[in-house]
Amino acid sequence: MSRVSHKEKILLILILLLAFQLRVKDLGNSPVRWDEAYSVWEAQMGFLEMTEFTARDVHPPLYFWLFHLWLRLTGASEFAIRSISVFFALPGILLVYFATLRVSKQKIAAPLAMLLITVSPFHIHWSQDARMYALAMMFATLTIYAYLRSKAGLLAIAGIGATLSHYFGGIIVGAIVVYEVIFRREQGRNRRQWRLAIAFIVAVCLIWGVYAAGLIRTDDSLATFDPKATFVLMANVFAAYVAAPPDDLTLATKLITFIFFFGLVCGWRDNPRNISFIMLGCLIPPTIISILSLPGFPVHVNELQDRHFYLFSPFAYIGFGLSIAALLRRRWLRPVGIIAFAGMMIFHSVNAQKRNDSRYFRDDFRSLAAAVEALTTAGDQVFIISGRHTPFLSYHLDRVGYDVPRNADASRENVVGIPVHAADVPAMMEWIVAGYPRFWVVEIEAHLDEPHLSPAGPIERMDWLDDTHNLLYRFDFGWNNSFSYYSRIEGEIFDRNNDEVIAPVVTEARPGDFVRIGAPAGSKVHLMRQGQVVETLSSDTWRLLQFYIHAHYPNGDYTLHIEDKQSYSFRVTHSPAG
Repeated sequence: MSRVSHKEKILLILILLLAFQLRVKDLGNSPVRWDEAYSVWEAQMGFLEMTEFTARDVHPPLYFWLFHLWLRLTGASEFAIRSISVFFALPGILLVYFATLRVSKQKIAAPLAMLLITVSPFHIHWSQDARMYALAMMFATLTIYAYLRSKAGLLAIAGIGATLSHYFGGIIVGAIVVYEVIFRREQGRNRRQWRLAIAFIVAVCLIWGVYAAGLIRTDDSLATFDPKATFVLMANVFAAYVAAPPDDLTLATKLITFIFFFGLVCGWRDNPRNISFIMLGCLIPPTIISILSLPGFPVHVNELQDRHFYLFSPFAYIGFGLSIAALLRRRWLRPVGIIAFAGMMIFHSVNAQKRNDSRYFRDDFRSLAAAVEALTTAGDQVFIISGRHTPFLSYHLDRVGYDVPRNADASRENVVGIPVHAADVPAMMEWIVAGYPRFWVVEIEAHLDEPHLSPAGPIERMDWLDDTHNLLYRFDFGWNNSFSYYSRIEGEIFDRNNDEVIAPVVTEARPGDFVRIGAPAGSKVHLMRQGQVVETLSSDTWRLLQFYIHAHYPNGDYTLHIEDKQSYSFRVTHSPAG
């Protein structure tokens, strides 16, 4: 890397500390989203099984290989599964600094670029996600840096890393190839080494491609070719972090995008080749994404989202650094450059804080998984019906011990699902439950009683259970959530009186959230604020009680108090939009 002075080292350390603080703050407080739970679910497979499973998906395997090892070192808490992304995001930010040094004739461009990516709400958001984006962005930046340094060996490693982390990493390599063909930056021996590096990247990725080609799932939904939407979303994402595909550019995006290109045009006369490299790097990705959205591609870009552009962050923020540095270099444009940089720093910082303030701290499936653990004992068979929520349930059942005492004798191997489709539902159900005289059925946002066609007409799985088994215990809560205990033994009664309390998982609730608490039989639970009872719930059996947070609840500290037992506090806040 370029030699840096002692003062520059101190500056880099301070910026990295700021980047770390912004990305690690509240890292484990928000609930996992579906894709994150899917990552954990996949990474917990055996290595060969995981590799084959990844090949069937739309992502390459490198992240899951590394995540597989990471989970064994750190565990699977929300903080732990996301910390790997922070771990990869920080060197990616540092590499933006050194890559900018290679393309700019003004040293100030590098700290400007690094500061802007540090406070970018877009970069912060996807640096906190338990997916492959931070790893892919790090390798993408390393690919750019290696090319600018004419390091062919490093270019080969980084290009393979970028492409095997996310298939869009190949677009980064493609942009470099297009630039090299046009401008012939490498000469003589360096050019021969560059060709070998590109050939090696292509060869290794082809090996994976051949393996995955017969397995990868295709998308039979209609492709939506809309180049304007692609370019508009990319501009909004980097300029103002408007995550949802908008109809047009926001006012802030128009202003920031104008400054971006105006500054690059100003610097082009003094630095045409490097400015052209960055501009190509910003224009080629949305162009290729638009092409991949054409009808006819078996694996196309559907439902374009902000995360699709995360890999291209280095081109964008290096461009911002070059642009503002070019404005600062010209005396008559210097005030514009100062205002532009200060405005972007403030704008990004405010947006990042606004996003943090509006985050919802729902407990999602954690309390549901804890209820399964609390109600079951060693040897109990549990059938979970959760549809596409299976990764969520698997994740929370694995890590429920972080929050409540776990039954040391219980086995995750006893938790299985019930197939959705069958030509002969009674035969299927008999085959599944025949070996179990008693068992639990847990329904999580999915129906067991959905009808399935057979030669005799619609037959429901729940009806079959009710006809052949005794329902000894059941409670329903929330939307399509229930716990049921079935037995084939005549005269058996449900005599479990579980005294375990499952504490609320949430620390902060917003209107629309549920705060759940597992309460023993006969307990009254009061939702209280400033000593006054807001709502009271109770049950004759052990139950997972659910309190809905209404929009008219004032902000402040609230308590869930179980009579003659514990109290648990949380805070109700209203988001700016709430």
